[in-house]
Amino acid sequence: MKKFYILISVFATAALLAAVWALFVSMQKPYVCVEDELFDSLSRDNLLPEKGFYVISQSDFQQKSETLAGKLARLSAVINIEERFAFQPFEPEETAEKKAYLINAEDWFPLIEDNLETAKAGAQVVPPDLDVRLSTLDGIKSGERALTVGGSYAGDENYQLRKNVYAVCHFLDLAKAAEIDEWCQHVFSIKERAKKPVFVAAVGDIMVARGVQEILLNEADGLEQVFGSTLPVLQKNDILIGNLEGAVTDSNANAIKTYTFKFNKKILGILKKCGFNYFMLTNNHCYDFGEQGFVDTLNALDEFELATSGAGHNIKEAEKFYHTEVNGQKFSIISCGAYPVENSGFNGKKQAAATESKAGILWQSDKLIEAVKAEKAVGYCVIVNVHGGEEYHFKPNESQKTFYESLCSAGASAVFGSHPHVLQPSVWNGGSLIVYSLGNFVFNGMEDMKGAEDTEIVRLGFIDGKIVYCEQYPAKIDKTKVFLKNR
Repeated sequence: MKKFYILISVFATAALLAAVWALFVSMQKPYVCVEDELFDSLSRDNLLPEKGFYVISQSDFQQKSETLAGKLARLSAVINIEERFAFQPFEPEETAEKKAYLINAEDWFPLIEDNLETAKAGAQVVPPDLDVRLSTLDGIKSGERALTVGGSYAGDENYQLRKNVYAVCHFLDLAKAAEIDEWCQHVFSIKERAKKPVFVAAVGDIMVARGVQEILLNEADGLEQVFGSTLPVLQKNDILIGNLEGAVTDSNANAIKTYTFKFNKKILGILKKCGFNYFMLTNNHCYDFGEQGFVDTLNALDEFELATSGAGHNIKEAEKFYHTEVNGQKFSIISCGAYPVENSGFNGKKQAAATESKAGILWQSDKLIEAVKAEKAVGYCVIVNVHGGEEYHFKPNESQKTFYESLCSAGASAVFGSHPHVLQPSVWNGGSLIVYSLGNFVFNGMEDMKGAEDTEIVRLGFIDGKIVYCEQYPAKIDKTKVFLKNR
């Protein structure tokens, strides 16, 4: 019996030793220690034992190191988070002992408060007590605009205020480095890249009669002659909006009005080279050659693949918003008429508005405001162009203010106005921008009208539907030419 107990004891001891040895062997398996914040972001699948190592958080490894088993563990790599702005001296160069994996990139913005006050129409004033603060996209407040950094915008490859976040692996066991590197490449991929802004620009009235279209059609450098120094600004946008002040038609049946304008359809191809890809038609010259001239204009825009909205062969078409998507951002654009009856008696609401059976334009209405709400509700960045206000008035009237503000309240990010032929103020309304009048842009014959040759290009940079950049380029008309001021 005594021998039997001895035998059992021997077997128990052997089993205990085997268990201890197994524990010893298991704890000899290499560990990759990951900083807690980074470890918590890993998926469960990435925490399972890999080919020849365990993945463990920094806290857990420290706790294990206090035990006998922990002391036997072999640490093969340590991974931590490092953050650097692009301008900071940090080169995540690859070496045998260290390698960095980019996991996030976020741009910061230098911001100023922008009340859009002007000493005179179109001339932007920089206050002497300019205060600049830095913020991420989420921290941009209403009425603030971002500045460029060394001429670069957020999202540009060389943008210096980009904060890059890296998972940096320090290899302690070079024999395991290749295996751990393979795992890191699989696990640590960039989750969010810096976002590029989508630029939307707008100008006022484009009227290419009175000698302008002859230059554009017949001169080899006609585009440069007419648009001059404004061309580089116009041509660098994703969406460029202009108010086409006239009909594109061969008809000679002009309406009985003080002024009627018509253009050769070939002019559209040239304006497209200038950068324009959306034209507003809801103005008081769209019906200068009646319904047929208006339909000819719609057909010409289709032929040259130029967008419009708020205009159609019937009211159903006219009520449709123009939709486009650029760099993942969705835009919805609509135009409408809201101008008073002309001295000649032309009444746009009665004579040019679309009906179920007549081609024409969309008119200001409460229904339009509700439509803007609906577009905003489904995720669109909404832009509204309004042809309204009083000609040669430098300030908006109360009707303009009420309607334009209601569009912003409904969800419009920007409201671009035209019709007064002179510049009117630009103002912030919450996070939305109202430009009450962009004035003329190409319009020969305005030299005797006070302020009618002052103009501007308004350029907005959107990120995630938010206005981040707001740029105003003052310009001047000189008969058949337009050029940037001080350029």
